[in-house]
Amino acid sequence: MRFRISKQNDGTAYSIVVTGELTDDTAWDILQIAQTMLGMAQCRELVIDLRSAVLDEELSVFNTDILVSVFEEGLLKKDSSLVLRFRDESEIRLCSDQLPLEARPLFANVPLDEAKFYGRALKWLEQEARFLVN
Repeated sequence: MRFRISKQNDGTAYSIVVTGELTDDTAWDILQIAQTMLGMAQCRELVIDLRSAVLDEELSVFNTDILVSVFEEGLLKKDSSLVLRFRDESEIRLCSDQLPLEARPLFANVPLDEAKFYGRALKWLEQEARFLVN
């Protein structure tokens, strides 16, 4: 098994082109390398191209359950995607499709009379909740 790593000019998309025969052990090696690459800050898209590779018939590594368990944490940390391309021109695409969440402020700017109104309502709800417990 051999592989070649390349990147686009802007450095956000990487690809791993695999050639030769893939067994379970070598496929796990590729997944470990891919997991590390997807974890890099600048990597937004990673393509694992298996079209030139000969897959062993008993190869069980490239199913969706294993791919999700390996790449789930990396995909949830940032907006990124993973694409596996196979010989029969099919592909598996895992995308986070989320941008990092912005931190929300703890307090909102409201007029004083509005704050007093909602403060009274919250006190009333708090008192009603105490009555429900007893």
